[in-house]
Amino acid sequence: MGNPLSWSLADRCMTAAIIVLVASGLFTVAVWVGGGTPFVPVDTDAAPLVRWIALIHLQPWWLILVLAVRARRPGRAASPWLAIATVYLFAVTLALFTLVTGPFAAPGWIAFLGGSIVGYLLFERRHARLGVVAYLALVMTGAALVHERPWAWIDQIVPRDTRMPSTTTLLGQAITSTGLFVLVLALIAFIIDRWRDREARYQKLARTDWLTGLTNRRKLMEIGAREVARARRYGAPLAVVLIDLDHFKKVNDTHGHIAGDRVLARAAAVFAAAIRDVDTVARFGGEEFAILLPDTDARGALEVAERCARKLAAAPLDVGAAEPLIVTASMGVADTAGPSADLEDLLRRADDAMYRAKQGGRNRIVEAPRADAGPMPAPAAPAEPAEPGAQTATAPATGA
Repeated sequence: MGNPLSWSLADRCMTAAIIVLVASGLFTVAVWVGGGTPFVPVDTDAAPLVRWIALIHLQPWWLILVLAVRARRPGRAASPWLAIATVYLFAVTLALFTLVTGPFAAPGWIAFLGGSIVGYLLFERRHARLGVVAYLALVMTGAALVHERPWAWIDQIVPRDTRMPSTTTLLGQAITSTGLFVLVLALIAFIIDRWRDREARYQKLARTDWLTGLTNRRKLMEIGAREVARARRYGAPLAVVLIDLDHFKKVNDTHGHIAGDRVLARAAAVFAAAIRDVDTVARFGGEEFAILLPDTDARGALEVAERCARKLAAAPLDVGAAEPLIVTASMGVADTAGPSADLEDLLRRADDAMYRAKQGGRNRIVEAPRADAGPMPAPAAPAEPAEPGAQTATAPATGA
């Protein structure tokens, strides 16, 4: 399952709603069929009221479930208020159960301990902690009202002849139970936090290239699949730029693999700085990079590729040689329109264009034609070197 915080907010709220509906449903069946047993003595006047409370308190959870299911639809996003409402309704539900079964009896505290674990797993720490505070406040307030009876209607819920602990006993139970609860919950929260941090590190490793810090190929394919689905749904353009650093093997052979790693890191930083926040740049493999450009056609992708080429050529790297190393790249650009979007075809055509750029002398950008646009045009001739006299690991640098 991984880290539940990686799920969508709607999925987490829906999971909490299902858990409570199942658990509260079992409680409701028990109090209706057994007249309150095993939670409330059958012969008490409060048993009928408990049955109706058990039934009524389920209704808001159906609303939470419906809202969460609606928020899971494509193109929708769950509001943070849905998480807040879920957490606080969770606290109210568990507080009612605790008060019904006895403010300091085992069933309520065990239920809330389990609820706290679920809350810490599914929601952010701040929301889970606020839920804990709300629960404690509701339970303490409810217990005090039952004990002190400031209003006459409380006698109808809990008759005066019901045995109640003294104020001293009640205070002692509250302090002891709360202290033990906080200790156990703090330990559980510590364990969950450590597990959550570890899961976050593993997920970052699974989607990030360790050398460049960019998105890796696996994650790019996941993002690409989502963007293709969106392009199909809305008829939006989608483009990709595939980049191959020119003569990278020569860099490794001449200057060593440490220098090669620095070249990759420098290129990654240049490409990441040249794109929008909504774009994705990834290390595609070896010395190859890919840039995914949502809502962008071939013309816009060419502009991005040219900007990347200029910035890369304008960032010479000192590798300990007499002259700084100018790195250039061969790039292939492809785009596709919404209904015909296909990720594999898009990458294949960009890859073909990139290899045509390499075959045409490297250090250039080639645009792939649409599937029905006929044969691919020949790549343009290379331009003059970007910085005469500077050492280059490629064919003459482009002025693009």
